[in-house]
Amino acid sequence: MTTSTRLRALALVAATAATVGACGNDGAGTSATTAAAAAGAAAPGPTPIALSLTETGCDPAVLTAPAGAVAFAVDNARDAKAEFEIISAVPKIVAEEFLEPGAAATYTVTLAAGEYQVICGAPSDTRGALTVTGEGGGQAALTVDKAELAAATTAYAAYVNEQVDLLVTGTEQLVAAVKAGDLETAKGLYAPVRRPWERIEPVAELFPDSDAAIDSRVDDFTGPDDPAFTGFHRLEKGLWEDGTTSGLESLADRLNTDVDELAGNVRSLTITPDVMVNGAAGLIEEAAQTKITGEEERYSRTDLDTFAANVEGARVIYQGVSGLLEGVDPALNAEIADRFTTIDRLLTPYEKGDAYVPYDQLDETARTRLKAALAGLSENLALVAGAFGLEVA
Repeated sequence: MTTSTRLRALALVAATAATVGACGNDGAGTSATTAAAAAGAAAPGPTPIALSLTETGCDPAVLTAPAGAVAFAVDNARDAKAEFEIISAVPKIVAEEFLEPGAAATYTVTLAAGEYQVICGAPSDTRGALTVTGEGGGQAALTVDKAELAAATTAYAAYVNEQVDLLVTGTEQLVAAVKAGDLETAKGLYAPVRRPWERIEPVAELFPDSDAAIDSRVDDFTGPDDPAFTGFHRLEKGLWEDGTTSGLESLADRLNTDVDELAGNVRSLTITPDVMVNGAAGLIEEAAQTKITGEEERYSRTDLDTFAANVEGARVIYQGVSGLLEGVDPALNAEIADRFTTIDRLLTPYEKGDAYVPYDQLDETARTRLKAALAGLSENLALVAGAFGLEVA
């Protein structure tokens, strides 16, 4: 993070009553509230609610909290990386963090009264129930034109629906190839079919059940033969590691059904400005922290296609609001534009036709540079919601 970016981040933290803790950290346990206090900018935060991510879900499974700033002291008691996520009834992801085994951290989230679901571990696990009561946690005053922001959100919703249509059509083609036993065609379709999903992943993830069924990795299950392991990555395993379409027919049909269900949910969803703006940062953050390891496309090695699609999706959001951002923080706007240019420059040498070379062709230096560029873009994009006066996630 540059000095100017860091100063803006601290200013935004100090200006709000409470903010979400630093997303996706490595278990160091530093939240945005803690950072503000260290800078002498905030009073002590709320008493944290202890929450453990266990092999079966949340412990405790039922939580209550007063509206406003709510702190969670989260520890990962699982044997693998685990997710802590809070979802409102809208639906909207209001917090999403990943912890390594044995790690613990405190996250502070601003919550309005209502009922929330809490994911502790994986989306397929039994979820906790969080009830928030009282007053507080309301929306801050916008610093940008409301009508222009609404127009940008409407345009983004249209883009999301276009990508959903591409996802549905592409999935049907992939499923047809699998069921026809055409291994090479199915392998050739895999990355292109996933691109629409990766472009709109922040919206798709608003439906955790669909997300788990369509996009879970083998790490979320007991192994590749676990019957709960379905979706793109189960097909990927069969196509590349097993080298056959045999036995994938029912899994392909299941993927088709799950994608159709997701498409219906997304098309009926009203996307809000905060979901859109925070989604851009979340999309790049996940790419920088978990996908950069190569774990996402571990069988096909199509990771660069995934990264590029994530960047495309975030860029669409940024381009839709860059005019508004220029009006409230031109320096941040320029930094984000530069970050996208840098990432394009890093990806270009690895283009191969309309796709990219396998990820294992990148050496460690190239991966490190790409990770740093993605992380920098994520940090910049995370400041946009606060600059607009939107809820920060």
